[in-house]
Amino acid sequence: MKTRLLQFLRIVRPTSDGTATISGRKIYILPTRYGMVFGILLGTLLIASINYANNPAFILTFLLTGVFIQTIFHTWRNLVDLQLRWLSADSVFAGEISDFHFRIHDPKGRNHYSLQLGFSDQNPVIANCLNGEGEQLSIPCQSEQRGWLMPGRLTLETRFPLGLLRAWCYLDTDAKAIIWPKPVHVPITSANPADKGSNEGDRGVGTDDFVGHRGYHPGDQLAHIHWKALAGEKGLLVKQFGGDRVNRLWLDFDALDVPNTEKRLQILAGAVKELASQPVHYGLRLPGTEISPDNNETHRKKCLDALALFDLSS
Repeated sequence: MKTRLLQFLRIVRPTSDGTATISGRKIYILPTRYGMVFGILLGTLLIASINYANNPAFILTFLLTGVFIQTIFHTWRNLVDLQLRWLSADSVFAGEISDFHFRIHDPKGRNHYSLQLGFSDQNPVIANCLNGEGEQLSIPCQSEQRGWLMPGRLTLETRFPLGLLRAWCYLDTDAKAIIWPKPVHVPITSANPADKGSNEGDRGVGTDDFVGHRGYHPGDQLAHIHWKALAGEKGLLVKQFGGDRVNRLWLDFDALDVPNTEKRLQILAGAVKELASQPVHYGLRLPGTEISPDNNETHRKKCLDALALFDLSS
């Protein structure tokens, strides 16, 4: 029944460039509880004015009625011509809150106040759109499981200026976020996941920061030999640099002795989260996917994205 009802709703849909524009025909408006009390008050004043033939009471009744009618227009106008565009979304681990980033503005340059935006059953945010400059805002959405999080319909509403009426509209957005598996931390061993040391341990892997000297080993690069120390008869020394002994570790899906696929993905996500803060080059092996060892923020996200979308249809 609810699904059939939603089919008849006037929903604002984005254009090809992702911008949703709110027209007057897409806006719903109804009195709030305060508006209903206000209406009852007006009816009471009108009956009393007629009963006692009191001219000042008539004036007050008509004045308040005029205020109510003007409020209907201004509440409706506070949403008209607004444009909303989805920018991006934050990828988070399952169970955390993902922020969806939007930009809202009025191309005509009018001010809009006390706008409330939120996804269904989620905490809304309050924003203003002033001077037509637009406002960037983040709307939270609770994640539950890995994969694509598509929060769906967004509700934009306002009760400006007096709170007597609620005007709102529904917007379909193309917003979605990648939700990573909830990390589970387990000790990293040679079998869980698989790892191996670098075969290039002392051959200049990572030559960014100088950290000291060590004795010469056959095969060391000539460029790393400390020639001044040799000339000073201090022996044959080799310069060491940060990352000179880099371990390369593979996180292998098939190497985990865990029957449950989701549990494996959670263990691998926990390993990626832990290794990202360590001086280790780690790679990821999944059935049909292999990500070469590296260690930076882009690599971390690439590995977590692969875990999040593993065995899921697009």
